[in-house]
Amino acid sequence: MKPVIFLDFDDVLAVHKVHNSFRVLDAFAAGCIDSVPELWLNIFDAAARRNLQTLHEEFEPSYVISSSWASHLNKEQIGEVLKRSGLEFVELNLCEHWCTPRNATSGRFSEIEAWLELHASINALAFVILDDHMSGRTLAGSRFEQRTVFCDAWLGFTYAKLRTARKILNQPVRNIR
Repeated sequence: MKPVIFLDFDDVLAVHKVHNSFRVLDAFAAGCIDSVPELWLNIFDAAARRNLQTLHEEFEPSYVISSSWASHLNKEQIGEVLKRSGLEFVELNLCEHWCTPRNATSGRFSEIEAWLELHASINALAFVILDDHMSGRTLAGSRFEQRTVFCDAWLGFTYAKLRTARKILNQPVRNIR
């Protein structure tokens, strides 16, 4: 069974102050995704992309999008963002159930817990959660905390965070229920 990466975008990959999720949503709403190449070059930090690709090459994981972007964009649109921004390997390895279930009041912990309960045996599936301190705040102090890499705002998925993610994916998954 392939390991799974639960992937948030903001403050993990998307750390640019101008080229951000609002610009992505505007581009899709206006139907002008082809006319903003600078957006796709800058939306995801180059170092964060390289670090994620390194993790991908080492572990060959599947991906589940845990980002709030999945509340605004469908699977095809998320795929377009990933392809245009140099993360086609993520798009090609999205799980069949590609995003965590969410509602207006859910937090990251409950969304990931629900996905795992519906689609995986928690005790058999290796996984890591790439999130930030703000959107991942419900993971802090939870049973998923030891499988979470908390990225810092405006810095994202740095090399130090890559090392932490590697350690997590190399650890056996214990009963975390």
